[in-house]
Amino acid sequence: MKSLVVIVNIVASLALLPALYMALMSPMMFDSGATTRTWTLFGTVLAIPASIVVTQIASWVLFYKGLYLWALGVACVPLLFVALLVVLFMMSSSLT
Repeated sequence: MKSLVVIVNIVASLALLPALYMALMSPMMFDSGATTRTWTLFGTVLAIPASIVVTQIASWVLFYKGLYLWALGVACVPLLFVALLVVLFMMSSSLT
């Protein structure tokens, strides 16, 4: 379990770089106009790197306390935001 937590944390830390780049480019979504769809996607895109940073800190704290299952669960929370982003992009035409 320990090694799985460490691997997931390393992968999440590496995923922070593309997430930050995606968040950096996210204001360009407003070029087509500000709609409910744009604001929803924008908020979700910004939530991904923020959740990675917060959950990495919490996960390592739990890891050092010996709560490996909790650390693994907390480290996987940003995947929920990624899944939400995929769902929002798939149904984004109905959010206008």
